[in-house]
This record gives sequence, structure tokens and C-alpha cells, in this order.
Amino acid sequence: MRHATVLMLICACLASIPLARAADPILIGDVSSMSGPLAVGGVPGRQGTIMALEEINQKGGVLGRPLQLVTRDDKSQPEEAGKVFRELAAQGVLLVMGTSGSATTAAMNSLARELKLPFFTVLGYSRFLTEEAGHRYFFRLITNDRVFGNAVAEAMAKQPQTKYCTIANDFAFGRDITRVLMTRLKELKPGAEVLSGCEFWVPLGTTDFTPNLTAILARRPQAVMFGGLVAASAPAFVKQGKAFGLFKDTVGVHPSLGMPVNNAGLTSKDDVPEGIFTGTDYVYPPVPTPASRAFYDAYRKRWNQLPTEQAANAHTTLRFIVKAIEKAGKADREAFITAAEGLGIDHPILGDIAVRPFDHQSTAGWWMGYLTWDETHKRAGIRDAKYLKGDSYLPGKEEIEKLRSQKK
Repeated sequence: MRHATVLMLICACLASIPLARAADPILIGDVSSMSGPLAVGGVPGRQGTIMALEEINQKGGVLGRPLQLVTRDDKSQPEEAGKVFRELAAQGVLLVMGTSGSATTAAMNSLARELKLPFFTVLGYSRFLTEEAGHRYFFRLITNDRVFGNAVAEAMAKQPQTKYCTIANDFAFGRDITRVLMTRLKELKPGAEVLSGCEFWVPLGTTDFTPNLTAILARRPQAVMFGGLVAASAPAFVKQGKAFGLFKDTVGVHPSLGMPVNNAGLTSKDDVPEGIFTGTDYVYPPVPTPASRAFYDAYRKRWNQLPTEQAANAHTTLRFIVKAIEKAGKADREAFITAAEGLGIDHPILGDIAVRPFDHQSTAGWWMGYLTWDETHKRAGIRDAKYLKGDSYLPGKEEIEKLRSQKK
């Protein structure tokens, strides 16, 4: 009887204790553009995140707890992004990540500060997000347009062309990359100019460029900088520009047309004019390294698709998040931020990168070369690819502090 009584007491005590917190999932929010014009990036980004989560949970999770993804679609709209970000905050997620463009990212950036909820963008490349708009609760493992905009400007400054036309989608990134690149080009090559009446802004998602191309050809530029055209707009402009004969006598300049998200609409060799100067953070043909091959093979096996930059960047971002949680030793927002500052991670395409502690911008760089057709993978790619490290193009701590104080 004594043993039975003791056993009953033990069972009663155990019943009064909540289930071990070690078994509770760590909630990670994900706000991605799963519909709308930026879904071409949002979908593979979400898939990269899911793949990383599955791999992490198969290995036992983090701190003995599984990860659980709580997902939302921002519909490529800033207002929707703000609404669903608040929803995730109310659900108690540890942090939010997401393959969301610069405009939608900007909406969530300000809320991250207000709600003190860490947020990682996987598609917002606009430099102001970690510069003027940067703060303790915002992180970016991808590079930014200051890096590839300045790198392309330096390359074009060495070329003879001085007469430019520009065209971009009229949203945060489109305006930012155009300003960054052309400002730097004019600094390096004072004779460079945008021809009068040859600066165009079109809505995100535009695919008919007939009036723009007619106007550009009439101005006879030596180069056209269309780096602010993204997603469906970029390949549509390339194909129509080629049909109009634009690239026969005019140099095409697009710092990120090498990105799979921007050239997905170029589906045949006939679509691709040779010689457009461009770049990417996911190269085709893939980088011939073990890490690159392992990611490529794993993603193809999981999704039966070719990987994109968003897939690789989202996959790396979640692995970084886990590494920071492990370093913090607990699932706590403030402890996480402290642990993440200065932390490094291995990226399958970009090598070793680290988050700078004073602005939370990573040191990720950019691959640059010339647009071409990758016959092996039956898609657009880059020839003569060269990797440029991001560090030398990023502003230092004093400049970051100055930019943020000016904004205030």
C-alpha cells in the first residue's frame, strides 16, 4: 500500500506540472509574396525556408525544440504586409522572416521597430532599409543595391558610353537602384548623363514597353540602364527590346538581370541578347563548389525545380537564425539580437558572410558578368562570372550613424 500511495503522489505531482517547455515549438513567422507580381520570388523563397526547416527538425530542432513556421502572404502589397506582420506578432512568433520586396519590406521594417519584433528580409535589396531606415530589430543576410549598383557603375565608367536612358518600375527598389547607380557613375565619369526626356518610371508588373522603347530609340542613347525593372517587367523589356533592335547599337545595363527571379521569362536562346552587363547572387551555370552542388541537388530533389537566389537566401537565413538562437541559449528576442550581431554563416553560393553588428547588413557580395544562354540548364545565365565581395562597397559605422541621424 505504501508503494501504491507513493506512486499515486508522484503521478499527481507530475500531472500538475505543465508539459516540458523543451517540447514546445519555436514559432518563426514568414511573410512572403506568394501572390502578385513578386510571387516569382516569394514562392521559391518560401520553399527554401520550408526545406531548411525540415532539415533542422530532422536533426532535432534547436535547443531540443522543433521549429514551426507560421506563414502569411503579403500579396506583394505594403498594406497587406503590415496587416499580416501584426497578426504574426500577436501570435507570439519569436521573429519574422520573409521573401518580400523592398516596398513591402519597408512597411514591415517600421513595424518591427514599433513592436520590437526581429525581422529578416530575403528579397528587399534597397540600401536604405539597413541605412536610413535601419534599426536594432531589422536584419538582412542578402546584399543591397549599394553593392551591385556601385560595382556596375565602376565597370561602366571604364567604358566609352556617356549618353544614357533609364527605365525602372516605380517602386522603392526601382528608384533606389537607379539613383545609386547613376549617381555613382556620374561621380566616376562626369561626362555621363541621362538624356533629356529619357527617364521612365512604369508600374510594377508592366510588360508592354512599346511606347517606352519607341521613345528610347528616338533619343539614340549609347546605353540603357534598366536595372529598376524586376520580376515580369525585366524579361518583357529584354525580349521586346531585342525585337525592336535596341541592343544592336545600345549597351544594356542591368545589375541584377542575372538573378533567376528577374530573367525567368527568358525561356529560349532567342530571347537572350548577348552582352547585357549584369549580376546575381545565384549563378547559372551553378558555382562549381561542393556547397553549391549540395544545395542545388537537395532543392531539386525536394521541389523538382531549379533553385533560385531566393531559395538559397531563405534557406541560409533560417540556418543563420537557428545558429543565433543556439548562441543565445534561449528563444528570447533581445538575446537573439545580441547573439546575431557579428555572427557569420556559410552561404552555398556566396561563401562565408557575416552580419555587421552596427547596421545588421551582411557582407554578402555579388556575381557579375554578361547575360547569356545556359544550354545545360535551358535558361538564362551569366558568362565570365566574377565574384565581388560586398565589404568594400558598404558604408562604415560613422556614415551609417550619420544617415540615420539625418533621417530623424
